[in-house]
Amino acid sequence: MKKKFSTLGKQLTRTELRNVKGGCPGHHICDTYNGPIEVTCEQFHALPPEYQMCVDVAADCFE
Repeated sequence: MKKKFSTLGKQLTRTELRNVKGGCPGHHICDTYNGPIEVTCEQFHALPPEYQMCVDVAADCFE
């Protein structure tokens, strides 16, 4: 079953949601990121800033 997110009456697929992450329209830096999606705080801070928006990390990493 595909998970969908509803916004303003439009259903977004998981593929469409991947393209919603930050950045300029037409500029998908995350397309070139090939590392893990869920990372530790240490892994997050070791990433170049342009790739930090491509991963999921615990909020505790920002305390």
